[in-house]
Amino acid sequence: MYNADKFRILLVEPANLLRRTVSLTMRSLGTAEVTEAATYATAFQTCQVRRFDGAIIAVDWPSVGGTCKGLALIHQIRTGQCAIGRSAPISVLVEVCDNELLGMLRADKITRILIKPFRVRDVIDTIDTMRLQTQAVSVSLSGLPA
Repeated sequence: MYNADKFRILLVEPANLLRRTVSLTMRSLGTAEVTEAATYATAFQTCQVRRFDGAIIAVDWPSVGGTCKGLALIHQIRTGQCAIGRSAPISVLVEVCDNELLGMLRADKITRILIKPFRVRDVIDTIDTMRLQTQAVSVSLSGLPA
């Protein structure tokens, strides 16, 4: 059931155990309303029709076959091809982060990078940070003249 007070997050992670653990923890704590996607195609379809307050997206790096689907999804969000706002906070889950990936993530204004393996507490803190960023933007925009 949707609760307007909850932070709506899209979690994109192909690894079932990791995705389910994070999702169930967030739900049990009441931290966020989590929508899970096991594939990037499913995530893209979901975020075309549903609005989220933020996203946590797994990025496989180095890319396999020259295409990094996680980065492609982030670019689709940032270029307005999804119902998620272009400036919505996005965090990434990666196994390794080199200078090349770091530069791309900075260019896409990624909120936080979580290196696998990470603690579930790190994800909770990440969502709390994303929520605060979203609330700060909402408060600053509410003060603008109509």
